[in-house]
Amino acid sequence: MPTVPAIYKQLCPAKANLFLHIKGKRADGYHILESLVTFADFGDELTFEPGVANEPGAKDLSLDIDGQYATELAKFALGDNLIIRAAKAFEHRFELKVCGKFNLQKNLPLASGIGGGSANAAMAIKLLKQAYDQHGDVDEMLLALGADVPVCYGAENSLMTGIGERLEKWRNLPKLNAILVNPNEAVSTAKIFGRLNASAQLDDYEFVGKDAPTFKTAQDLVGFLQLQTNDMQAAAVAICPAIGNVLAELNAINDIMLSRMSGSGATCFGLFTNQSEAELAARKLANRHPNWWIQPTTFSG
Repeated sequence: MPTVPAIYKQLCPAKANLFLHIKGKRADGYHILESLVTFADFGDELTFEPGVANEPGAKDLSLDIDGQYATELAKFALGDNLIIRAAKAFEHRFELKVCGKFNLQKNLPLASGIGGGSANAAMAIKLLKQAYDQHGDVDEMLLALGADVPVCYGAENSLMTGIGERLEKWRNLPKLNAILVNPNEAVSTAKIFGRLNASAQLDDYEFVGKDAPTFKTAQDLVGFLQLQTNDMQAAAVAICPAIGNVLAELNAINDIMLSRMSGSGATCFGLFTNQSEAELAARKLANRHPNWWIQPTTFSG
């Protein structure tokens, strides 16, 4: 147990799938993926304040939620929240009792393809390891919490393969100036996979990232990304046409280098040569679409 009062803090950064290839489907129903994942300098913010079990008035475990998307998240049962599920998994893994208070500043849209819930779970585990001074392996626990949780735990530029359990660090990727855009519509990943299975032939080619290339500039990296795809994008647009509207708006920007959907959507990203262009594009889009969620950021992992 912690011996002195402390508050542990972590940023839960938004993740972006710079490309996402569906390679096949296993017998157990899980899809085999290949994705280059990076992380933004913006995200949810999570704190944990340990308590002392059996203290008068002490709660075993609580979660307070603030921020732009707090009301949306509060509609779900507490036991379904990935932070609470992560804490329970941590208790089971390390055979201890977690007591204390989480506070989540929920800045990222829900079910949006940028790993908000996965990052929350990953950073909850990281905070608990710090608070309870535990150093044991958590890889199996992370994957059990969700396919994106392992990569969000590391929060580094990574090539993710398998069902999310195989991670290869892609270090020294150039920084990318970007905006994240979400039409404030949640998308069901399961529905997109269902449509993909029914309408698309799964590719059977070698992993593009088998030999990690080196990129000297952001333009070099974007040139490589232009040859890749998000294989879920077409199915997602068919289910949520607003994603197509976002991509059309991004593609209409003169200075944009690349636009693409992240994950299973509905968040899309646009890449720019510098941050001033990204911020200007974000302001113009926000003026035209005040109900969209728009965030200028940088991807650096």
